[in-house]
Amino acid sequence: MPTRSQAGRILLGVALSAGLLYLVVRNVSPAELLSHIGRTYWGWLALSAAFNLAVVGARGLRWGSLFYPASQPGWSLVSATAIGYMANNLLPLRAGELVRGYLAARNGGLSLWTVLATLAVERVLDALSILSILGAVVVVVEVPLWLQMGALTLLALDLLAMGFLILLAREWGPLARVILKIPRLGATLQRWLAVFSIGLQSLRLGRHLGPLLAWTVLIWLLSAGGVWTALRSAGLALPLSASFTVLAFAGIGVSLPSAPGYVGTLQFFIVQALAVYAITGVEAVGVSFLLHAASYIPVTLVGWIVLVGQGVSLFQASREARVRAHAP
Repeated sequence: MPTRSQAGRILLGVALSAGLLYLVVRNVSPAELLSHIGRTYWGWLALSAAFNLAVVGARGLRWGSLFYPASQPGWSLVSATAIGYMANNLLPLRAGELVRGYLAARNGGLSLWTVLATLAVERVLDALSILSILGAVVVVVEVPLWLQMGALTLLALDLLAMGFLILLAREWGPLARVILKIPRLGATLQRWLAVFSIGLQSLRLGRHLGPLLAWTVLIWLLSAGGVWTALRSAGLALPLSASFTVLAFAGIGVSLPSAPGYVGTLQFFIVQALAVYAITGVEAVGVSFLLHAASYIPVTLVGWIVLVGQGVSLFQASREARVRAHAP
């Protein structure tokens, strides 16, 4: 049973997803939307699905670089990533990240907290990538002033937050000593800083940084390819910048509280991105559903197949992950 805090977060996510989805479809006729989707070029959409599966594989292989100086088998991390993304599509509170960490720890004989440390650094890298793309988009493409200011503000805050965490993790100066002595907050913060400091080892200078950066670039190029082919499946021949614009906006959408699978939040921000290129109405809504389906369906199916192959149920993996996470 979820705690009261978790239940509140679940309700918030569902409410936000429902509200944004309503805003997306309120002026669109279901019959018109289905008719528009029926004109999809399915070959292009299948190629988009292939790109999205390739992204999952690339993320799993990049993950191995974050265990430096140790090494982990590539396939075990790819399979854990596939299962984790599937779980995120089906479970609330992004529980797939915990499931993913649990499976990687179990298969690799590692501490769960060591694995979660690498995932914390991965989240920071992804946030920096998305905000960097968004920052480039607002320079190249004419977007509303509020979005320009918001993107640059988020980028600055993310850089400051990462620098602050690094300094705290290294027990820097009097500020760290004061914060860590705060009752309750200090103990909690100290625990997470210990985790984060473990993950920071993967960012030290070494031969692993080259592959880490190369995989990161490849991940976002593959992601942009998945967007571009999905746009083509809807008959839209937009410039390459549109793929990165949609990608950046979608990154904002998946960072917000939502129902499982980012339903509603993803559609809303994709529609906002397409409006920059004067794609609106049923055409934009149809593309938002096609883009989501090209990721959600293949990733969920492949993740489920991999999970079944490991002989463990999603419920069992989720339960064991929660137990491990709350253990001393």
